[in-house]
Amino acid sequence: MSERSRLLGLLAAGLSLSACQETPLSPTEPGGGRDVVEITAAPDPAYAEPSSGVTFDLNGELREYAFLASFDLILEANPDIEVGINVSSDSVVVQQQVSVRPDGPGGGVDRERYTYESRSAGDRLEPGGRTTRAFDVWYTLPLGGREAFISVTLNFEDDFGVEFMRTHRVYMRP
Repeated sequence: MSERSRLLGLLAAGLSLSACQETPLSPTEPGGGRDVVEITAAPDPAYAEPSSGVTFDLNGELREYAFLASFDLILEANPDIEVGINVSSDSVVVQQQVSVRPDGPGGGVDRERYTYESRSAGDRLEPGGRTTRAFDVWYTLPLGGREAFISVTLNFEDDFGVEFMRTHRVYMRP
């Protein structure tokens, strides 16, 4: 092998190795790193009132949920995004705050029991747009009391079909 061929081979190998190395890039998120959708709760923290009239089945026995929490999630689309976003679905998970002493009715269940309803002023967000989703969450906690946090997961889809989700946690005031 000639010296020139070997030199060209080493040069080609060096160039291909440097092409494989990762170069740190700055984030390209719209809005200078701001999230695509900002979510805030109102009120925050929320307050759960004693509930009446909404029931669940516990081993064949019809029981009323102990509390009702009502709150809004305010959704604001980043003004720097280039497409509209649709809210495709929502879900709720209620968890007892285990570090607090229970107060009030409830208890007597093996796990958190809950149901919810959501209403929306609109499921579409344009760049810089805003909408509100109202939630009513009825729940009973294993240790009793109202001290819980409610995680709301919202699923989104943008106009290009890209799906993403965001979860926002809402705390209940004791």
